[in-house]
Amino acid sequence: MQNFQTFINILSKGKKIHICVLDMSGVLSTNYTAVSQKNAIHTKAFCDVAKSTVKGRRLCLKCKTLANNKSVKEKKPFSGYCPWGLYEVAYPVVKGGDVLAVVYVGNIVTDEKKTKEKIKKACALTEVSEKEIMAHLDECDRATTVGEAFQVAEIVGDYLIMLSENVRNPRGGRHWLVGVLKNYADTVAPGEIGINSLSGIYHKNEKYMGRLFKKEMGKSYAEYCNDIRIERALELLKNTDAKIIDIALECGFNHVSYFNRVFKKKYGVSPTEYRKTVTHFTTTHFSMP
Repeated sequence: MQNFQTFINILSKGKKIHICVLDMSGVLSTNYTAVSQKNAIHTKAFCDVAKSTVKGRRLCLKCKTLANNKSVKEKKPFSGYCPWGLYEVAYPVVKGGDVLAVVYVGNIVTDEKKTKEKIKKACALTEVSEKEIMAHLDECDRATTVGEAFQVAEIVGDYLIMLSENVRNPRGGRHWLVGVLKNYADTVAPGEIGINSLSGIYHKNEKYMGRLFKKEMGKSYAEYCNDIRIERALELLKNTDAKIIDIALECGFNHVSYFNRVFKKKYGVSPTEYRKTVTHFTTTHFSMP
């Protein structure tokens, strides 16, 4: 029996469709059912550009939340266009009345004219480069029909149910919800998507998720996100001449005063003082006699 990731790889080989499986129950927490990050979120080039701005990421998040809510509430497959004009099928994987996961099959263009109209509108709302996202339109699937997309989603869902019934080797380590939060912080702009938003996507209590994360990670989700952002800022301070305010914004801090406060709390000096120290050390260490 092939593991779930291998099965998805074989099913999508040679195709431009994207298969994404959103865990809603911890069903992907075994060695045989686990999927890679690229199949846990939308990672195709087109979608990456769509999420290249804060407004773009929020628009995609809103769409995903609505789709998940519909999946959990109705427990029936459905399809439609995302705000960027790509067609996608949503297939709730239901067992015993519970939604174990939602399989999404997308990156499909069914009506190019309609897709381009939606791209234009979405770019105007989100400040995403229309030229850049259009450059990736040819990488989207045009061969797969809507019926075929539903079939792929059903096959993936059925295989996941079969694996869940026959495999009993849960991974050790952290709770699956903690893994979800950590993945969002590590791979998306940290702190930009809060627990309140993620709790809506996964239909879990916000306070419960927060307590679980702090218990297993030793710090709150907000503290974890700040640590990641500060580490990124540290590299920019060391390796670029960018202004402090630009670095703060680049790393997800909306206010430079808050950035200064968080940075000083962690390192004992302000970003400006840190940069002077690093510059002085580098100049002194490498100066010619």
